[in-house]
Amino acid sequence: MARNKTNPEEADGLPGQDSFLDIIANMVGILIILVMVVGVRASHSAMANHDATPDSVAGSPEESKQTLAQGAKHVALLRTELKQVSRQIMDSRGEIETMAGRIARMSQESKQQDQQRIHLDMQRALVKEDLKKRRDQLSATKQKEFDVQRQITESQIRLDEMTREQLALASAPPVVEKVENVSTPLARQVRGAEIHLRLKGGLVSIVPIQSLMDEVYPRVDSLRRTLQQRGNVVETFGPIQGYRLRLTLARSVVPRSLVMSGHLQPQGMVYARKSRVEQYFKFLPVSDQLGQNVEQALLPGAALHELLKAHQREATPVTIWVYTDSFDEFRILKRALWEMKFPVAVRPMAMGDQIGASPHGTRSAAQ
Repeated sequence: MARNKTNPEEADGLPGQDSFLDIIANMVGILIILVMVVGVRASHSAMANHDATPDSVAGSPEESKQTLAQGAKHVALLRTELKQVSRQIMDSRGEIETMAGRIARMSQESKQQDQQRIHLDMQRALVKEDLKKRRDQLSATKQKEFDVQRQITESQIRLDEMTREQLALASAPPVVEKVENVSTPLARQVRGAEIHLRLKGGLVSIVPIQSLMDEVYPRVDSLRRTLQQRGNVVETFGPIQGYRLRLTLARSVVPRSLVMSGHLQPQGMVYARKSRVEQYFKFLPVSDQLGQNVEQALLPGAALHELLKAHQREATPVTIWVYTDSFDEFRILKRALWEMKFPVAVRPMAMGDQIGASPHGTRSAAQ
């Protein structure tokens, strides 16, 4: 008589649960074996120390004492290791039991949900079959009325669901989107003292333009003599606070006045010429990573905070040279400056450009 083959996965519990429990049992067994090995090592060490004691005593009392002390320390270390391993085994056993209980509960809940789903599917099939039989027993006119009534009932159920959703949305707190309105004052050209800041890579730094210019003034005469000899001069000053000044002096010839020569024909017009010296300034940082984060720079004790605090009473205009990668930090810095009542001028900069000044530039306009 043939025996019925049973599928192991059809047993109680989740598929593969027995294998998982076997793995856990193997881990516990390995830990127990480790404990036994440590205990055997401790006993062998103690016996070895005990056997070595007479020889050491025969040799020298001091050596025997040292040997006994070393043996005692070794035994103490082995006992400490044994306690730690035992504690780990107890902790692992507790975690394993907790995990096994959780798996068992999850398996039971899964079984109950599957049974409930199967029961609901069976009830639904029976109801559909009963409705179909009743509809088949009706005449054609009654069948149409039945279908219409069924559609009305389904629509009413859907309407009730939508009504509940609408009531839930109406009772929920409204989502308010806050739109912040910041007033924009009139812009005025900056004349006189000015604070310059560079904002690049999310870092803000102070550009010491006036301090660098002060290094140029004592060398004006020598620069003028060099310009007369060469026609153009390029000099570098600094560094100060991480910036250098590159000064370029160039001589150019421009028309000065219109002079008539003899006859009143256009070809007789000539221009008298004069030379002019043009100055170009570039403020170069010693590193692209120069400066601090805006939040850190605005904290008390930071160089920027102390500089702003010193000029807050005079409300010295602040010009920010902002690069395209730091617009988010610019909003934070601009708000902080406005709260401190500083007029703010903005100079957008493309990546790769340097802060500079020339006769063909424009003045900053602060708001």
